[in-house]
Amino acid sequence: MDPIFFLQIMVDSGLFILIWLVQLIIYPSFQYTEEGDFINWHYRYTGLMGAVVSPLMLLQAGGEIWTAITREPRWVRITIITLAWISTFTLSVPCHRRLHTVGKNMTVIRRLVLTNWSRTLLWSVLFLGTLTRICHLSSGG
Repeated sequence: MDPIFFLQIMVDSGLFILIWLVQLIIYPSFQYTEEGDFINWHYRYTGLMGAVVSPLMLLQAGGEIWTAITREPRWVRITIITLAWISTFTLSVPCHRRLHTVGKNMTVIRRLVLTNWSRTLLWSVLFLGTLTRICHLSSGG
């Protein structure tokens, strides 16, 4: 198997699973964290989550850059990855920064859950595209 495609499978799968856990379980659970503990808990959460998500996002972008340079650009994937990065840094990161400074705030938590749907859908589309490619290749295509 092509090592770049193997990397793509691993990273796309990881981000797909992770974003759905975040969307359905982790972000909604913010509302149940004790107000007095929230800032410390959230600071720890974002640090640990960043240590998991950042390498995956960098590998995903790096794999596409490598493919674009050494083979041919896959513009649909490049566009989706770019949109996921834009969503991360213009929607999610500002919500997390706000939660770091003001603490538990239900308006910000609701905004975080709502705006995270864009990343959830984008990373899901990438995963489904990769899954489709796997099925195509395994059927002899």
